[in-house]
Amino acid sequence: MERKKTRMGYMLLLPSILLIAVLILYPTIRTVIDSFFEIRIQTAAQGAKFVGFENYMKAFKDRHFWDTTIWTLAFTIVSVGLELIIGMGLALLMKKKIPGQGAIRTAVLVPWAIPTIVSGIVWTQFFSQNGLVNYISTTLGLLDAPFSWLGKEATAKLAVLIADIWKATPYMSLLLLAGLVTIAPEYYEAAEIDGASKIKQFFHITIPLIKPTMMVTILFRIISATRVYDLIVAMTNGGPAGKTETVSMYAVNTYFTYGNIGYGAAISVIMLILSVGISMFFTDSLKSRVG
Repeated sequence: MERKKTRMGYMLLLPSILLIAVLILYPTIRTVIDSFFEIRIQTAAQGAKFVGFENYMKAFKDRHFWDTTIWTLAFTIVSVGLELIIGMGLALLMKKKIPGQGAIRTAVLVPWAIPTIVSGIVWTQFFSQNGLVNYISTTLGLLDAPFSWLGKEATAKLAVLIADIWKATPYMSLLLLAGLVTIAPEYYEAAEIDGASKIKQFFHITIPLIKPTMMVTILFRIISATRVYDLIVAMTNGGPAGKTETVSMYAVNTYFTYGNIGYGAAISVIMLILSVGISMFFTDSLKSRVG
């Protein structure tokens, strides 16, 4: 009977295993293999040429690869850091028992529910020549004439960061709220009896007790931010002059647009290694903190 249940369990898992193998495992293995070959759409008739680690060496010598990597890491650090701070504030607000709490939670989560492409298009309109940002700035006298926000490197990066923070902060706040509601109120009651201020309660009770949740939340957002693609494609398509192009966009453009499959695969594998390294770091850190 026990063996029959075990067999049935494996049978129920089989569709998921097949789906993972077809949609994740095979493409990953195929990409790793392709990264060791020189494969171009333009010379597909000549077949693949084995080049070993040449594509990886090319990536480390590629100035544009490093530019996109530095921008991706800067984007990740700034966006995730601000999302954590703002998300914590929103989570604390959503935890409070105040009138209209349901409406507040709904309003906070609306940006997260909007598809990323749609968010990118909306923010593009905001920062366009005739958009809301220019209208407010010229009306208040901050600008003499409409400014090309997405046409300059610094302001284009700023616009992308604002759009990403607006989009992803609700996700961060929702996960942090899930950690906050698990904290027993007795801790705060005991702290108040001892005369601890709200700030001390936050740093000595709230933060330590939600550290595991916080670490998982940061991990999810870092992995998501390092492979950001659709938002930037919708807003700037990597412009101006490729200054807002991320590593993900560079890999996709190299692979599909330029037809350099081997080099695009190598860039993708480097991204995979980076994501796995970040995951392992946070997993080890999480284990130690939980312990």
